Formats: sequence, structure tokens, C-alpha cells
Amino acid sequence: MRFSVNADLLAAARRVLADRPRLYWIVGGAGSGKTTVCQSLSARFDLPVYDMDAHIYGAYHDRFTPERHPVNTAWANAEEMLAWQLAMSWDEFDSFNRAALAEYVDLLAEELAGQPRDAGLIIDGGICTPALLAEVLPPRQIVGLSAPGLSSIEIWEGNAERAAMKEMIVQLPAGEDAWQNFLAFDEAITRTILAECSAAGIAVCTRRASEPVADFAGRVARVLGLQ
Repeated sequence: MRFSVNADLLAAARRVLADRPRLYWIVGGAGSGKTTVCQSLSARFDLPVYDMDAHIYGAYHDRFTPERHPVNTAWANAEEMLAWQLAMSWDEFDSFNRAALAEYVDLLAEELAGQPRDAGLIIDGGICTPALLAEVLPPRQIVGLSAPGLSSIEIWEGNAERAAMKEMIVQLPAGEDAWQNFLAFDEAITRTILAECSAAGIAVCTRRASEPVADFAGRVARVLGLQ
């Protein structure tokens, strides 16, 4: 199972998104601090936060169309969406994420097209392939976050809120195998994000041990040129 990136969707999204100097996107693996940093920047600079994951798993579902968004339509129509993804190989899962990103930015651009060009917005995560994102948004408006030293097991089993994900996955058919696939995908996602940030000229901010959130967010703000 392989998925293709729709270059026409990327080009159309670029025409809307690349012309927005106050649109920022924070990317990073699980546990890297994306949501915390976005909330801090939002409070400090009066920037609304756009939770991309919430849109992908929520409002976007009503907007997926088979003609324009075939990859996400196939996912949304799967009998068990998570099991459908976790049955993939990493190469299949990676190709799914790349093709899905083109469809996500298409919906985002559609949503922002009627808003003022200089409207501020900070997007929280939702994507695993920042090099592809850099084709529609200038790399200087994207920052990758890194929190070294934590394994995927520690991130997902050491946090009560995230532990609910394991409880859900192990209830799937072949649940234990699915959980191991999830952890392997999670670690591969983090590696991919950091490698692609480097390749695409996207700055990466690594949180230092015991660094206060405000200080970490301040470093991210300086990289983005926020004042």
C-alpha cells in the first residue's frame, strides 16, 4: 500500500500560506513540548493557537472528499482507523503521512483564505514531515522542538494522559503487536522530523534539562523573530 503526494494541492496551499508573515508552525515528536510552547507563545504574543491534531481527528473529517482528499478519506472510512494505520510498514506509514500532509494544508489554506494576510496564528504540531511543509511555508516560520533523553516507552507509559493511548491500542486485534508498532513508529517519527528539519533549513530548539517553559518558549520566539 503506497500513497502519492498531490503536488497540485501543495502548490495551491503555497499560494495562500507562503504569503502570511505571521503564520508560525511548531513541529516535533511526542513529548517535545509543542503544546506547552504554543500556549506560552500564545499568551505572550496574543497569537491564537490552531491545534492541528484536533482538526485532523475532528473538524477535517467532515471536509474530506474522495476526489480532493483520497488518502484521508480512505483512513476516515476504515473500520478501525488506528488499526488500519498500525498494520502498515514504516514505509507505507511514512508515505501516508506525506500524502496526508498535502491534504491537511489544502484544508488549512481553504480556512485561512478569507482571513487578513497579516493575521497571526501559531499551529501546534499535527505533521511528521517538515521538509514537505517547508514547500508551502517558509522554513523561517517553522521551528522543530526536541526533548532528548526520553524513549517512546517513557513518553507514552510514564504520563497518565498519554497512557490512555496504550489502553486503547492493546484492545485492538493483535493489540500487543500493534502497541509495539506504535512505539516503533513514534521513534521513527521523531527521527524523521529532526532529520528533515536539518535538511530543510528549519531551526530546531532543544530543551535543556530543567529549563523553565518560559525560557524555552523565549528561545523559540527569538528563532521565529517574535517581539
